Amino acid sequence: MRPPDLLVPGLALALAAGLFSHACGRAPSRELEGLGVDSGASPLPSASPQEPAPKQRGNVSFSVRDPSGQSIPCKLTLLGRDGTPNPDLGMGLPTAAIDGGMVAYHRVFSLSGSGAFVLPKGSYDVYVSRGLEWSLHVEELRVGEDPISITPTLTKVVVREGWLSADMHVHAAPSWDSSVPMPARVYEFAAEGVDVLVSTDHNIVTDYRPEIERAGARDLLGTVAGSEISTTDWGHFGAFPMRDENDWWVLHGVRMNGMRPDELLGALRRHGPSALVTVNHPRLGKMGYFSVGGFDPRSGRFTKNRVSFEFDAIEVMNGAKHGSAQAVERVLADWFGLLRSGRRVTAVGNSDTHEIQTSYAGYPRNYVRLDDPVPAVDGDRMAAAFREGHSFFSSGPFVEARVADKSYGELVRARDGRVNLELKLWAPDWVSVSRLRIYVNGEVKRDLAVPAGTGPVRFSDTVAVEAPTDAFVVVRVDGDRALPPIVGGPGDEPLTPIAITNPIYVDADGDGKYRAGR
Repeated sequence: MRPPDLLVPGLALALAAGLFSHACGRAPSRELEGLGVDSGASPLPSASPQEPAPKQRGNVSFSVRDPSGQSIPCKLTLLGRDGTPNPDLGMGLPTAAIDGGMVAYHRVFSLSGSGAFVLPKGSYDVYVSRGLEWSLHVEELRVGEDPISITPTLTKVVVREGWLSADMHVHAAPSWDSSVPMPARVYEFAAEGVDVLVSTDHNIVTDYRPEIERAGARDLLGTVAGSEISTTDWGHFGAFPMRDENDWWVLHGVRMNGMRPDELLGALRRHGPSALVTVNHPRLGKMGYFSVGGFDPRSGRFTKNRVSFEFDAIEVMNGAKHGSAQAVERVLADWFGLLRSGRRVTAVGNSDTHEIQTSYAGYPRNYVRLDDPVPAVDGDRMAAAFREGHSFFSSGPFVEARVADKSYGELVRARDGRVNLELKLWAPDWVSVSRLRIYVNGEVKRDLAVPAGTGPVRFSDTVAVEAPTDAFVVVRVDGDRALPPIVGGPGDEPLTPIAITNPIYVDADGDGKYRAGR
């Protein structure tokens, strides 16, 4: 939970006029229409009988394509150079379906991959991106009197058949601590290449399907309705899929306290029987369940009374801002404590986006083994796949780890007290990959340097891992260079790439089961 976005006047006026109702099919205000990226498409009908003023044609146009010449969604990040300040383009909603776009401070999001916007005179670097699986284009712009046109080509370098990417901690205007309109989230996540947006507004269920359809983004972005069940005294819990139930006061969008965790999580199981329940930011002070409940990773127990282990997952990484090595290490120790105590809990990483200017969609994101097509992603199936641990999270590399034909969340048999772990790492050349660690029962057993390289496959080898007793094996990959400014903003701490997998469970004694502590 973070402070709301700073609002430019047009956006503040639009929100005051009832922009939230845009989710119900009403057109955005004319103040916002005037801020959209110009794509040459017809604007949405105005709610006022007065015709909107014509938009100013941009002095910078762009057309982004893949190597086949196909237009692709994209994000443009603009930074001033040689004394030119970073631009402030304001913030505006799209004015047309898939041909539209959105400006947000020093960024532009586009579903069509083309458009134009107004940039003040000066010198800039523009970073053109499409998320973690694509190449990055960087170009210097010198804006003067004459219009400028850029035509970057981006290449998809990570091929991931049978996987979906998902961000399961996302806030927009329905949350009491976010002012970002829901349509803006659609454009942001689709441009970032995230497959599935899980809504988690505080104590309310939000459905993005109408907004995705209205934007023409159905083939680009799937969604599952969920909620972040938020208390003032015991922390926050993500849950999906969830239905909007008028008869459960917890989902009425109000702050809540006084309900003990065993009561709350028990009620959540009844109202969302198939939901994946996640402990969000477990060590974030008074908003962290593990901090408030006094969880001890050495014993795998809480020190407070009437707590509950009725959760399926733990958010090991919470956003780019809370993604420091120190923050991740602390929650990683908690997760290992749960696993050592015999609790099969899934590790996830999410963006916890509240703003657009200072939080970043899909950083980190989860990859889950699921064959569902993006437009028809099934919330129950996705929750089940996460519950089984068929996933990993990443702010950079894509990690594949297998023992024979088994991978994350599955049981493998040790041979002669060891397993042969087949590892393959992919990353675009703007993502550094320098270190690979293999944990066995929460302890580092292999620590490997990854040679520098620029090809998409950064590492491909079979690594022998000793497992004389039943064990869980986790892979962690880190980079040693900060991600480029497509992630983060002025003044932010640099974010280095990290990926952490869920366990592969090892049966060492041949009884066909994994037993913790044996």
